[in-house]
Amino acid sequence: MTDPFVPDPDAVAAVREEAERPLSGDRFDARVTAPMSDEEREEAISLIEWFMRRYPTPAARLAYARGRERAWRKLGLAPPRRRDG
Repeated sequence: MTDPFVPDPDAVAAVREEAERPLSGDRFDARVTAPMSDEEREEAISLIEWFMRRYPTPAARLAYARGRERAWRKLGLAPPRRRDG
């Protein structure tokens, strides 16, 4: 049996810092409206199609997502859930 992947804590901290950095409305718009290359589009479609074949029902997709979240939390990678209101 192989050992589970354990990410470098410095790398995790750097990614978390970037993910939590505030993003202005203009920068957000620039990111989401940037054109996607044909190669990026084909790769995205390929991954979506694979995922939908592997997890064909909404229940299967939710079960996968919940399992991944549990695994991430065990490694301390999943962010805490937000409680708005």
